[in-house]
This record gives sequence, structure tokens and C-alpha cells, in this order.
Amino acid sequence: MTGFEQVARVDEITPARPKRVNVGDRECVLLSVGGQLFAIENLCPHQRYSVFHQAVVDHYTITCPMHSWSFDLRTGKAITGSGRLNIFECRVENNMVWVKKQDTGTDFAD
Repeated sequence: MTGFEQVARVDEITPARPKRVNVGDRECVLLSVGGQLFAIENLCPHQRYSVFHQAVVDHYTITCPMHSWSFDLRTGKAITGSGRLNIFECRVENNMVWVKKQDTGTDFAD
């Protein structure tokens, strides 16, 4: 898949077990919610801590464990706090998870 990087097997990611992976030069977290896979940058826009691998996920909301800012996994938009998560496109092919690479540089703007 052009522009995508193979990062994990599907069975390595469960609702109870997110997985940290590298996509290009970024650390991401793969999450399984409602049977859907999400890939987000493991970096909170609040103070730029790499904490989402330890975050609380409730339905499609992920909450940073440092300061309780919450974000919608589907859109990246803040629910509490401000800013936006960097979301990466995920695809599954032959039981493998592929994540689309992004250009270097993080954009946390609304």
C-alpha cells in the first residue's frame, strides 16, 4: 500500500490492550474500540506528553491520564481542553494493520 506502513497484527490490539508503534518518525498508539481500529499520535496536545498508551478509553473518547483532557477518537477534536489529536488512517489487509505515514511536524490546531 503506497504511503502506508505495516505496523502490527490485528490480534495484537484489543480493547484492553492498545499497542505502541512507530509510523515513520512518530510514535503512535493503536486502539480497538467497538471493533474499529484507530491510530493516534502518542502525544497529548496539552503539554506534549507521550501518554496515550496509558490513557482511559470510554467508547470513542480517550482521556489523557496527565490532566484529564478528552478527545474524540473519530475526529481528533477536544471534548474537554482544547486542540486536536493527530489521527492516522488505518487499514487492515491479510490480518495486518497498516497505518498511513504523515509528514514530519505536528499540527495541534483546531
